[in-house]
Amino acid sequence: MLIQDLIPGFQRYLLFEKNLDPKYIKAVLASLRLLDTHADSKHLSYYTTEVIASFLHQMNEDRLWGAKSFRNHRQHLKTFFNFAVRKEYLKKNPVDKIDRPKLPARLPRCLSRPQTETLLSHVHCYPWRFRLEASRNVAIIYTFLFTGLRLNELLNLKTDQMNFETNLIFVENGKGKRDRIISLHPKLIPVLKAYCRKRNESLPPSQFFFTSVRTEKRLTQKNMYAIFKKLSNASGFKVTPHQLRHTFAKECTEKGLNLYLIKEMLGHSSVATTEIYLSVATESLSSAFGKIDMF
Repeated sequence: MLIQDLIPGFQRYLLFEKNLDPKYIKAVLASLRLLDTHADSKHLSYYTTEVIASFLHQMNEDRLWGAKSFRNHRQHLKTFFNFAVRKEYLKKNPVDKIDRPKLPARLPRCLSRPQTETLLSHVHCYPWRFRLEASRNVAIIYTFLFTGLRLNELLNLKTDQMNFETNLIFVENGKGKRDRIISLHPKLIPVLKAYCRKRNESLPPSQFFFTSVRTEKRLTQKNMYAIFKKLSNASGFKVTPHQLRHTFAKECTEKGLNLYLIKEMLGHSSVATTEIYLSVATESLSSAFGKIDMF
C-alpha cells in the first residue's frame, strides 16, 4: 500500500468524519507529501519510527524549524498514521515514540494601557475614505478589545448572532468547533449600533456583521490585515488582531474577573491556557504586592 493511495480517503476522513478546518487539512497533507517526497520508498511499511524521526530531524536542520514547527509536522504525520492504524493498514503508529521538543515559555504580547489609548485615538482620527468605513473600523477595533474574539470568529460573525436585546454575541464553531456566548460590554454596544445604522443606510442586508463598504460580502483576512497595517503605521507600533485578544484577556485579569469566566469568553478548552495571563497582569500584581507587609 502506497501513501498516495491513501490520501483521497484520508482527506475525506479529516473533512467529513473529523470535521476539521480545511486550512488545517491542507497543512496536514503538505507535511505528508513532504515526507513522501524525501523517502527512499513509497510503501507504507517503509515508514518506521526511525525513518520518520530521521526525516523530521533532517528537515529541522535543513529548514531551521523551531520547536513549534517540528511539533506541528510531527502531529500532522501522527494524524495520518493514526488513520492508517484505524484502517488496519498498520498495527501501530510509528510516530508515537518520537518525542516532541518542549516549546519555549513565551508570554502573550499585549498592548499597554497607553498603547491601547493611542490605538483608539488613531482609529477614530484616521482619514478613512468613507464614513461607513470609519464607523466599521472603529467597531472592529472595539470588538476585538472588548470581546477577545479571534480573527476568523470576527470575520465569520453573522448578523443574527449579534443580539442587542440580550446584549450577547453567539460565537458559532470557534476554535475546536466549540460554540460560546460573550456578553457585550456597555462601552461596546453604542459603537456597534452606530456602525449598524450606517451600514443599513448604505448597503443591502447581509448575513455577515462586518462587511465591505461597497457590498454585503464579508471582510477577508487580507482586508483585515490592510486595516491593521494602516493603524500600525499611524500608531507607531505593530498591532495585530491576536494582540488585541491578548490585551482583552490581560485587562479582564487585571480587573479581577474570575479566570473561569475569562476562559469561557476566550473559548479556551482548559483554564490552564487562561492562567498565562496572570503573568502579564502587571497592574493587579503591582497593586497586590504593594499592599503586603514586607519584613
